[in-house]
Amino acid sequence: MAPTDDHPDDGARVRNLTLRELVARGVPLVRPHAGAFGLGVLLLLVSVTADLAGPLVLKHLIDTDIGLAVADGGTGGSRSGIVRSAALYAGLFLVGTLANYLQVVVLTKMGLSIVTRLKREVFHHVLGLSMEFFDRNSPGRLLARVESDSERLQALFSDVAVSVLRTLVLLVGALAVMFSTDWRVTLAVVCVALPVAIGTVAWFRWMRGLYKNVRAMVARITAYVSEYVQGVPVIQAFGYERRALDRLGALNRDKMTTERRAQFYEYGLWGFLNSIEVFAVLFLLCLASGRLLGLAMTVGTLVLFVEYTRRIFRPLAEFSEQLGGIQRAFASADRVFSVLDTPSRTPDPKPSAAAELPATWNEVAFEDVSFVYDGGARAVDGVTFRIRRGERVALVGLSGGGKTTLTNLLLRFYDPTSGRITVDGRDLRAFPQRAWRARIGLVLQDIHLFPGTVGENLRALADDVDDRDILRAARTVGADEVIARLPKGLDEPLTEGGANLSMGERQLLSFARALVHDPDLLVLDEATSSVDPGTERRLQASMDRLLAGRTSLVIAHRLATVVSADRILVMHGGRLVEEGSHAELHAKGGIYRDLFDLQFKSGAVA
Repeated sequence: MAPTDDHPDDGARVRNLTLRELVARGVPLVRPHAGAFGLGVLLLLVSVTADLAGPLVLKHLIDTDIGLAVADGGTGGSRSGIVRSAALYAGLFLVGTLANYLQVVVLTKMGLSIVTRLKREVFHHVLGLSMEFFDRNSPGRLLARVESDSERLQALFSDVAVSVLRTLVLLVGALAVMFSTDWRVTLAVVCVALPVAIGTVAWFRWMRGLYKNVRAMVARITAYVSEYVQGVPVIQAFGYERRALDRLGALNRDKMTTERRAQFYEYGLWGFLNSIEVFAVLFLLCLASGRLLGLAMTVGTLVLFVEYTRRIFRPLAEFSEQLGGIQRAFASADRVFSVLDTPSRTPDPKPSAAAELPATWNEVAFEDVSFVYDGGARAVDGVTFRIRRGERVALVGLSGGGKTTLTNLLLRFYDPTSGRITVDGRDLRAFPQRAWRARIGLVLQDIHLFPGTVGENLRALADDVDDRDILRAARTVGADEVIARLPKGLDEPLTEGGANLSMGERQLLSFARALVHDPDLLVLDEATSSVDPGTERRLQASMDRLLAGRTSLVIAHRLATVVSADRILVMHGGRLVEEGSHAELHAKGGIYRDLFDLQFKSGAVA
């Protein structure tokens, strides 16, 4: 069950990863781009070195070149020294700017490549999770995880990593030069900067929780919009537009309040750090005047300390200015890696322990199978039955009886809570899921056709199926007539969900798709319940051809579609209560007889 709007977190447990954990998770992603990362770091070092050298040139220019010019009355020799120092300073600025630009280009490209790969990994992992995960996560929330949360991580692999590294190199380099110039002044500056740096780190950790809440609210809004857009016909039919809009407005107001609070604190920190920088410069001016600590320094030395002090505080101020984006990136990292850390409830066996599925099998058996959905009632309770090769077995019963749950267990969308499902005596969990599902043809009540061509849908997006196999399957169920009526045949494009076809045409295509890979076992879950009785009668002939000579498990509410089954299993309240042929069960006068008589006049079909 998907979370309600009252619960901002979705099914994957989200936790705050430590910086060490984030680094450990990020290194494998960066490793394939080691060359680009190394080039980016080299360019960063060039940029920082040029930045650090600038104040030294200024000190020499002021104390030496200008001092000499004043002393000798501005002769040509002294002026040439000023020109050389000015040219050197300008050259350092240009080199640093160019290196910084190239570094941004290189690391941004690397970040985009990493994010593209990460999106693929997240999507691939999500596709391999069990249905339990999708029961607790709405499509909108998953879209936010795969797309927007992954996109925000680009900052972690470019801006954030570079900002942290640049800050460290600047701090170490600036302090080294400052200590070598005057250790007493440097200690005084450190006494001002150190508490600010420690406070900024603490503030960063506290703000991370706020931005985590913001990202959770973004996911809620995305989920809300996605789900309600899909239900527009129902919303319009019941006049629900105003209430839907009001609920979206309430969600947006909650997000706005939380984000506004976060931005208030973020910009408050930015203003505070800028104020501290001004205070530090004033402190240096007092030191230069000799009024504090009895120190005196040249103008060039004062300029050097002011410039380096600004270089110490500037990264902190820039860091605070980027805090919103950084915090969003960290919150998104928590959410993305939480998805990647979510294990499947139906794991494949290890390759070394996996059993090989036999080329042919004789029977599939449910052995005392029970299943309970998370936080729900027992859906299946102690069910035992067999499907023998070549046999047509039908599952019938009232809604909620456990029929669809049994097919989900057979397909390993879930694993039994207790008991087991076996193939010729081997537990189904011993086989790779892909190998087992490749043997099954599935037709569901809710027909899903993907955007693309008819041919792509019939081959289930596989590239190893040629048109002859598709047309063979289509002829078997009568779908070839549908394809022949389409202007472009197999190349006819389908809209989302196959909305440009009728329900009956879509169902025929789903029959054909189930046959394309020549499956060992066909599973039909209410395959004709979505169509009108007239269309159902036309589809029945196609379904009979579909099932002819094949092992099958058919779920049906309309009992006329299963009277010819070899065995009929009657589910009620999660239990298997009756089993037998149509004639046997009808004569028995139990639940099956009651269900049958509800749909037909008593004795009309027996």
